[in-house]
Amino acid sequence: MLTRRQRHRRKFAYQKVVLFSLIVGLSGCLAVWACSDWSESAVTVSSSGSGQENPQAASWLPEWRDILFSGIPGLANTVKKPPVVKVKPEVTVRSVMHGLVLFFTEIDVNDMRSVLKAEIPVLAVIPAGQPTVSAMTVPNFPKFDPASMLPKGKPLVGIYHTHTAESFIPSSGAAHKPGGQIGDIVDVGGALARKLESLGIPAIQSKNIHDYPSFMKAYGVSEATVQQMLAENPSIQIIFDIHRDAGKREDHTVTVNGVPAAKLTIVVATGQPDLPQPTWQQNHAFAKLIEAKLTQYYPGLSKGILLVEWRYNQHLHPRSLLLEVGCQENSMEEVERSMEFFGEILAQIIAESN
Repeated sequence: MLTRRQRHRRKFAYQKVVLFSLIVGLSGCLAVWACSDWSESAVTVSSSGSGQENPQAASWLPEWRDILFSGIPGLANTVKKPPVVKVKPEVTVRSVMHGLVLFFTEIDVNDMRSVLKAEIPVLAVIPAGQPTVSAMTVPNFPKFDPASMLPKGKPLVGIYHTHTAESFIPSSGAAHKPGGQIGDIVDVGGALARKLESLGIPAIQSKNIHDYPSFMKAYGVSEATVQQMLAENPSIQIIFDIHRDAGKREDHTVTVNGVPAAKLTIVVATGQPDLPQPTWQQNHAFAKLIEAKLTQYYPGLSKGILLVEWRYNQHLHPRSLLLEVGCQENSMEEVERSMEFFGEILAQIIAESN
């Protein structure tokens, strides 16, 4: 016959065994549930079809309904959990190749803009959503001659200076070099040629003196230089006569990317009755494309396009322009900086037209 104390101890021991078994069983269920939930990436499809995630599915504790349903089996049939759809990325040969090209070259073959960015550094700083002006949107734009652009390495841009003596006072102390000396403007053309070369655009520059001994006959002399350049280099697609303007520094200077630069004016010759200019509309279309891109990427750098009833040798080529860079009061740093920006625009035009 068990005593009261013995019966109490046996009852207490039995309760401990039952409680321990319940704890172990519940812990095992929780562990299995948690592992299965964390090991699969699932998206709950709601009845409305919104496809939003169920916030309760991210919790590591069971919901109160689960506990209630486990005690009342019939109640589980009254509420059904929404189905689970496993999302798995589709792996194809195309997706793998796309990923490899993007990883090793940083070029997205699905976005041709990234290809241009890899070839033209200036595009890298342009927002993706910004519309781009191109030759396709400019009426009368003279198309480049692909045959003349081969073989590679031949000059595509020609540079000369009708007024070779033009200079900048802060650099040389004079607006013009005397006695047939070469002025600072030739260094400006050299800066453009170097920039183009750095971007893979071969350029050639003539340093011939044209404004001495006669300043008034300079264009007749420079016309012979242009004819010779084109005859010796049929690959030339663009040709510039680079000058500097006259005026006050404040009217010819602009801040671009936080630094001062000399403003640019593009001069287009429309011809006269005794000086016909049959290609002026093509020259004008080319000027409009350059001016539009300058305004788009470097606002304020361009002073616009100036139409003049003259010829300025522009009848010799459909993409021949006169470019005025700053004025006599600008520094060489400011005008050469403008040539950096201008060269990037030209490289972009050539890349888009090639």
